[in-house]
Amino acid sequence: MSMKKKWLVVILVSFLSVFVLFGCLPTQSEEEPEEPPEEPPEEETVMLKAYLPETTPATATIYLVGSYSNFEFTDAATSEIKVDGEQMYAEFDISNLFEDTDYPVKYKYTYDATWTCVETNESGGDIGDRRLEVAPQSDVEDVVLNWKGIDPIDYTDLQQEITVNFIVHVPEGTEGDAIYMRGWNGDWDNSITLNKDADTGYYTIEATTVSYTAQGYKFLRMDNMDDNPKDDWAYVEKDAAGNDIGNRTYVLTDDATIVNVVESWAQ
Repeated sequence: MSMKKKWLVVILVSFLSVFVLFGCLPTQSEEEPEEPPEEPPEEETVMLKAYLPETTPATATIYLVGSYSNFEFTDAATSEIKVDGEQMYAEFDISNLFEDTDYPVKYKYTYDATWTCVETNESGGDIGDRRLEVAPQSDVEDVVLNWKGIDPIDYTDLQQEITVNFIVHVPEGTEGDAIYMRGWNGDWDNSITLNKDADTGYYTIEATTVSYTAQGYKFLRMDNMDDNPKDDWAYVEKDAAGNDIGNRTYVLTDDATIVNVVESWAQ
């Protein structure tokens, strides 16, 4: 073999040795990419929408005044007038609005920062505070019928019979008592007796009324209610601290289910 061929063989063997040596070495594995941290779930927005009467001044500011603001206008949420077709409405984001207050949240609507512009009932009379018994998990809709100081709208043509189902939670220790309601359809003298649901322990009742009306009522209890109880107001519902509460008030325009929470009783 010539010298030239010997050198070619040496070079070829050296090249193959290097290839085998490094080609057989384990390659460094690439590091697994870090998974991005999970983003917290987006908080769902809960809106409170109030449909307004046609008599609402178009340039008004609607105030949502309530217990969360100590019924002070300076701390109350506000909304400009919005329009959908011919329907005016106000809208409030309540996702976090009531987080620093206790439920039930009581509130009213006004069309200016004064109680002389507060909402009224179907005939223009005063109404009690609206209530949110528990934190809402979905959007809430209200209807404002009239405003104080503005001629009330005649809702006669829109009024029809509707059905309202009540679900009432009572404090512990009262499950065996008779629970009833007064004030429905303006009758504060006669009682509507509630039924206890054997499965849930809640009290329920189905009542009828007329749409486009504001209804005020209260719950009472009595251990042995006869046909004509004389001291039933001694057993009226109270707030969690045992203080008097105003009438429960709801403005009803259609069939509805209302959940009520009785916090305590007078005795």
